[in-house]
Amino acid sequence: MKYLFTLLCALLLNTALAEEQEHITAKVIGEAYGDLDKDGIDEKVIVLDTGLDGEIGTQRTLLIYKQKQDKWTLWHSSQGPVLDSAHGGMMGDPFISVAIQRGAIVIDHFGGSRQKWSYTHRYRLNNNAWYLIGATINYGAPCEGFFNFDFNVITGKAIYKTYQDGCPDEEMESKSKDSQKNISIPIATPITMDGFYPGSNKLDIKEIGQEIYY
Repeated sequence: MKYLFTLLCALLLNTALAEEQEHITAKVIGEAYGDLDKDGIDEKVIVLDTGLDGEIGTQRTLLIYKQKQDKWTLWHSSQGPVLDSAHGGMMGDPFISVAIQRGAIVIDHFGGSRQKWSYTHRYRLNNNAWYLIGATINYGAPCEGFFNFDFNVITGKAIYKTYQDGCPDEEMESKSKDSQKNISIPIATPITMDGFYPGSNKLDIKEIGQEIYY
């Protein structure tokens, strides 16, 4: 009797899971081709909206495929480098694009309300693991000013620029002028792509008296 009860519970659980999965729809929202391992053969990168609930919207997964015998074979999957579907705030879905440039995976995000932000993150294969190699952050609002922070994660070199945009000419004249500053940031432990979440990593930069999240 105990065995039959356990079997019945298992069947009911499997049925409930199957019914729940019927309402989950995964879809490809980004795709790119390029050589990622310098073997002269293109790989394929896909950004998949899993349809599963995340912290802010639905979860995304990055899938990397290699060609083997004229077929695409999954090489690597990664959770984290692509933001959830509702992370863009009032701007909606934050995911803009995925590309392969100079052997690196490049992912662009955009979001905000009046204060708008954009992220570009670059990842490259090294010693059979994927690492963050660069991040570009743009943040600000019209008439309040913007900054652009271009950070080479490998060398620690960064360029910080401030500028005005989207403001009437007469107001632009009263605002501070554009500026640029080169910054050296101590190199920390290499950051892997797996588990990395854009915008959740803080730099406290004394040279500009500002915290920047990348």
